[in-house]
Amino acid sequence: MRFLSQGLRGLEPLLINPVRAKDYVEASKAAGIGDMISQLFGEAPKPYVVGNVAVVPVSGPIGKGLSPIERLMGGADVDVIAGWLEEAAANPAVEKVFLSVNSPGGTVTGVEELAAMVANFPKPTRAFADNIAASAAYWIASQADEFVATASSSIGSIGVYLIVTNLEEYYASQGIKFEVIAAGVHKAAGAEGMPLTAEQRAYLQSSVEATRDGFRAAVLRKRRYVQTSDMEGQVFTGREAAAKGLVTGIVSSYKEALSAFAGMPVMSQPSASPSAKSAGKAMVGQKASEIDDSVLELLTPRQKEMVDGYEEVEELFGPFDKGVGPDGAHYVAASPFASEGMVCQNCVFYRGPRGCGIVSGDIDPNGICKLWVIPGNLVKG
Repeated sequence: MRFLSQGLRGLEPLLINPVRAKDYVEASKAAGIGDMISQLFGEAPKPYVVGNVAVVPVSGPIGKGLSPIERLMGGADVDVIAGWLEEAAANPAVEKVFLSVNSPGGTVTGVEELAAMVANFPKPTRAFADNIAASAAYWIASQADEFVATASSSIGSIGVYLIVTNLEEYYASQGIKFEVIAAGVHKAAGAEGMPLTAEQRAYLQSSVEATRDGFRAAVLRKRRYVQTSDMEGQVFTGREAAAKGLVTGIVSSYKEALSAFAGMPVMSQPSASPSAKSAGKAMVGQKASEIDDSVLELLTPRQKEMVDGYEEVEELFGPFDKGVGPDGAHYVAASPFASEGMVCQNCVFYRGPRGCGIVSGDIDPNGICKLWVIPGNLVKG
């Protein structure tokens, strides 16, 4: 793949693990005509609509301005994805967008702009990963209103790098000497066979750090409780990522994530003979009793009892209202304790983009009510 090869040769900063990038490049080189034909007859990931939800794939190594062959070989073009999002925004039948992400990352160009498009999308968005959402892919996915993942998925790798290969000693051993005539201190930085000067190295370092800083800032605008220490290029399991605030929840499958977002029942999950009243409710997310075990593990014994108690009350009497009466949650749309992490989006009952498992009505992610159950690692004392 030409766009990854350029990055591996130091011509462009990379937002992808170098081993994975090299694997994709080698696989594309090894593909013969027969493989290309089979690719032509195969079905590349394309967007589609389920109910009121547009499913937009972000699959494969990410680049900008990919050739048709590179896309056939599994590359994801940020321009193509942006076009799909524009179509979803303009389609009156589409009310929500679901980003299905399976990518180790890619090159830098165009990623920041696509991520900003997701962050400012005019309709509710949810990203989902059950394999890998790393580096450039995480940058994009993290900007959705919600980002859910399976427990064993690979999430994160917040960082950027630039490879500069110095072959000076090798060429010297072959009796080859390079002379570079350039106008401009940085014009030939990284030229084959030439070492970097201290000034060139500092310039390139500042360039990748600027991209890294932009990456981190974008993450913190949407996932505000992620710690800087968790944005040093590490890759976490989905379970670890949820505990660290990199994703907003854990789900068991693609079907569960999409069905819950679309407000449809997850047919593959058995239910315990719900009453006619509870069966008729359209939940945005899972009920309190279906909170993932990995999230429950973060709660104190008292909080677990609260979860069970609230769920039983909701089942018997229906959702709480937002008011201050006996059946009210005493909800406020702007939490006075937001700086301590006490906001609806951190509560185990929150069902984004603007819903709750036990309180009815529109719920602001930055609101709060008296029923909050927030894992201790998200509360700043």
